[in-house]
Amino acid sequence: MLFGVGFPLIFVSITSASYDGIPPDKTGQASALINAARNTGGSIGISLINNVLWRREQFHQNMLVDQALPSSVEYQDTLHHMTDYFVGQGSQLIEAQRQAIAWVGQQVHLQASFFAYMDAFWVLMLIALAAVPLALSLRNVKLGGGAPARH
Repeated sequence: MLFGVGFPLIFVSITSASYDGIPPDKTGQASALINAARNTGGSIGISLINNVLWRREQFHQNMLVDQALPSSVEYQDTLHHMTDYFVGQGSQLIEAQRQAIAWVGQQVHLQASFFAYMDAFWVLMLIALAAVPLALSLRNVKLGGGAPARH
């Protein structure tokens, strides 16, 4: 819901600031340049966030694997409960043990992904906060003003 309200407010402001001071006969060229800049910026942003996600997921997975020691009581207790669960679902004991170990691996991966996405949102927040002074430095645009005088 917030994106639905925020996006029009952002794009109208950006578009009006982009065309400020451009003569009417040059708006086609300006539109092409604005679209190229928007596409390039989007590609850079997607690449940046994908890189952050991949690196942070690896980091968090390493941290979580270091905590999931097979000799720990919590790990053994979880493995025992999940093995019992899979046996209750109709699996043989050996297969249930394999399923329980795979389940623990899935949980580690899920948690690492969750933490990586949290980190990516923090990075996006910091980038947005860094862009606020840039946005405030734009000059005011008078909407609905007359066409610029020609010589």
